[in-house]
Amino acid sequence: MQEDKDIKMTITPTPTEESEVQESLASASVEENIDKDLAENAQEASQHDPTATTLEDIMHQEAHESETQPPSNFSLSRTLGGAILAHIIQSQIKLVLLITLFLIIYITCRYQCQQKMVEIDRMEQQLTAIRYKATVVTSFLTEKSRESNIMDMLEQKGDSTLQIPKDPPYKINVPE
Repeated sequence: MQEDKDIKMTITPTPTEESEVQESLASASVEENIDKDLAENAQEASQHDPTATTLEDIMHQEAHESETQPPSNFSLSRTLGGAILAHIIQSQIKLVLLITLFLIIYITCRYQCQQKMVEIDRMEQQLTAIRYKATVVTSFLTEKSRESNIMDMLEQKGDSTLQIPKDPPYKINVPE
C-alpha cells in the first residue's frame, strides 16, 4: 500500500491582490456590522416598547393593507346597486378587457362571414337565372335551325331556288 502524504502548500499573494482581498473583507465586515446593529436596535426597541414593530412587521402589514379585499357584507342593496360587480370588474380589469377584445373580434368576423354568405346566395340566384335563360335561348335556336323550319321560312319569303335534296350526298375523290 502506498502511504498518503499530506501536501502543504502556501500561497503568497502579490501586494495588489492582498490589498483587494483586504478591501473586500472590510466592506463585507461593514455590511455585517450594519445588519447586526439594525437587528440589535430592533431587539432593544421591542424589549423596551412592546408596541414597537419591526421593519418586517410593517412591510407585512402594508402588503396586506394594499391587497383589496372583497366586501364582507353581501346585502341586496349592494348587489342591486352594482358595488359587488364593480369591485369584481376592478380587480379583474385586464381579464375583462381581454374578453371584450375577443368578443369584438368574434362579432366582426361573424358579421363579415354573414355578408359573404349573403353575397354568395345572391350570386347563386343570378347564376341559376342565367342558366335558365341560356337553356331557353338554346332551345329556341335549335327549333329555328331545323331543316323543315328553314324551308318553311324560305317558302314564305318567296325564295324557291333552295330545295331539299332528294339524293343523298356522295363523296368526290380528287387525285392529288
